[in-house]
Amino acid sequence: MSLRAKLSLPEDAAPPWSLPSAVLTAAVLLICLILVGPALASLLLGSQAVSPFLLMLSWALGMGLCLAFVWVNRRSSPASRAALRLSPGRLPRPLVLLLGVAIALAIDLAVNLASGQFLPVPEIYGFQSRGTASIVLAALLLILLQPLAESLVFQAILLPSLRWSLGPWPGVLVTSTLFVILHLLVFWTAYATTYDLAWHGLVYPALLAFAFCLLRVYTGSSSAVIIARAGAGLMFFLTALALFGA
Repeated sequence: MSLRAKLSLPEDAAPPWSLPSAVLTAAVLLICLILVGPALASLLLGSQAVSPFLLMLSWALGMGLCLAFVWVNRRSSPASRAALRLSPGRLPRPLVLLLGVAIALAIDLAVNLASGQFLPVPEIYGFQSRGTASIVLAALLLILLQPLAESLVFQAILLPSLRWSLGPWPGVLVTSTLFVILHLLVFWTAYATTYDLAWHGLVYPALLAFAFCLLRVYTGSSSAVIIARAGAGLMFFLTALALFGA
């Protein structure tokens, strides 16, 4: 079945969690990223002075805390775990990984060329500021923590709830919009004077969210999205390292 045909089909069944519960999970991610993560990072570093390293550490901690929240809330119910669709999808994993790399490369080129600003993605701005430690932290954030946390929250939990409640296409569009709002409030706002609002604040997260929502619908697998997001994160990291890591 083609992607267009799949996108027109509703979800097979309602997920075993309510739409308010799914929205709450996204709210938890936001709170972890803007409140809890920064507080823990400041305690760990012994300083509240804002720096690229502190921001990356706060976001990494926030992603980790949100993953813990999802695990605690979904582990007790077999139906809930099954509904996350973490089994392999129809596409081979190496192909899914390469697809994520291709998506990231296309988005990176389009946004940087259109904006005229060749910068790393906002999540890892200034990633080279503290040498090896900050480079490792940037890799951990982009390749592991962000793919897991954002894919589970948006594509595994929120997307099926919204597609069931609002319809196939509106569900994709609303999920992508909420993803953009989170990125605006967290990552773009942190460097609002550095990054272009239209391209880095809106277009970049919108393309990212839309592409991976389509992948989730087509494959029916959240693990495929996680793998592709990891490939995209690897591409974003290697591009930034090649351009700014020296």
